[in-house]
Amino acid sequence: MTERTGRTVDLEAEKKAILALHEDARRAHFATDVEAALEGLADEQLILRGGTMEVVPVEALRESMTGYFAGATFHEWDDLAPPVIEISDDGTLAWMANRLKVRLTRVDESGDEAESAFVYSGILTYRKVDGKWIRTGNASTFAEP
Repeated sequence: MTERTGRTVDLEAEKKAILALHEDARRAHFATDVEAALEGLADEQLILRGGTMEVVPVEALRESMTGYFAGATFHEWDDLAPPVIEISDDGTLAWMANRLKVRLTRVDESGDEAESAFVYSGILTYRKVDGKWIRTGNASTFAEP
């Protein structure tokens, strides 16, 4: 617990709450559930990827996730290292760095199946709003497994 800010924050409990969001994201991928994958996101996300930085409305993410999940079956979406989570002393901001191996197959419109696999490493940012953690951003990298 920390009391440096004049309020008591149970940092371990807050870390467990962020880890629960990580587990929710894993379940959403295996279920290919777009709405579950978008649960707890701010209306806009700051996305850093491939040398770009942009603010993306959640509706654009919904469209992207719908395409990504279409015809997909996830076989792996697994931590390669334990996530690293930091919580601000006042318990209002957080980030989580994680590294995952992802492996999935996708069936295209002609019925052909293709497998893809990659390693994702990234940092997700969070803000506490009305007692709940809301994801605000994602800085991500991708590599061959």
